[in-house]
Amino acid sequence: MAIALETANMAQPAGTPTTRGARLLEFDAAALAAAYRAHAPIAVEHGLADQPLLTLEAIADLADWLPRDCVICDTADQPLLVPEGGPPRGSESRPGDVIRHLDVRRSWLTLLNIEQQPAYRDLMDACLDQIAPVVARRPGDIRRRVGFIFVSSPLSVTPAHFDIEHSLLLQISGQKELTVGRFATVAVEQRERERYWDGSHGRVEELPLADITHDMVPGRGVYIPPIRPHWVRNSDAVTLSMTLTFFSADSERDQFVEACNARLRRLGFHPQPPGRTPAVDGVKATAMRLWGLRRRLTGRREASTHY
Repeated sequence: MAIALETANMAQPAGTPTTRGARLLEFDAAALAAAYRAHAPIAVEHGLADQPLLTLEAIADLADWLPRDCVICDTADQPLLVPEGGPPRGSESRPGDVIRHLDVRRSWLTLLNIEQQPAYRDLMDACLDQIAPVVARRPGDIRRRVGFIFVSSPLSVTPAHFDIEHSLLLQISGQKELTVGRFATVAVEQRERERYWDGSHGRVEELPLADITHDMVPGRGVYIPPIRPHWVRNSDAVTLSMTLTFFSADSERDQFVEACNARLRRLGFHPQPPGRTPAVDGVKATAMRLWGLRRRLTGRREASTHY
């Protein structure tokens, strides 16, 4: 059965009309739940294309408001394979001006952690709260929520990469082709997982096998599971999309195990990947949680590898 989602008194920036009773997402609950359990991508629909927070001008203002290290800007003319990490953060003093002139600037930009702005955090939560009953296995299973905005020039390319979070990609304006693929073998996937924690930012060395290509038009969305490689080709218009990400308890545990394994490899050990020895995985995950707590208590933070 399709589920229509609605907002309620969403906080907006000054001067932005409040959206009440607006349709957010539509999806088949049983199909989404099945895809989530199977770690398979699935299309959804949304009604955010007319959301005042998601116009190009609003996004340009948001880019100028965000801390500089929360905005990534790179050339639109990318090959599909760029295996050595991502572009630098904060390279533009006024990234909003790049967005306002994307038709001539030949760029793509990623706005990180848009939830720092309360209105965008409310929008993110309104969407993720609605899929939570469908995909969560237990209360609190959707955690560490983060929002991203992607804006890009006509005919730009986003290189093949994967993310470690669950992702809900929502196309707001313009059109592009999103291809979701898979790694050729388990060994290739594990190598790419290890490269992620060594600084690849999820960008892959070899083009994965293509499984399905989605025609992303305004109102279309796709759920992408963790570690599923994907890449994007834009049409001949400026495009804007929003991605909402989260961890489940299981994917968070796997992340902690991979992070611990990366540290062990740097010490000369050869640790088992997640899932081989559950008891050992639990010890690794607990150790990394304690490490993270220690760093927070002492005011030390490591740079995120997501982009």
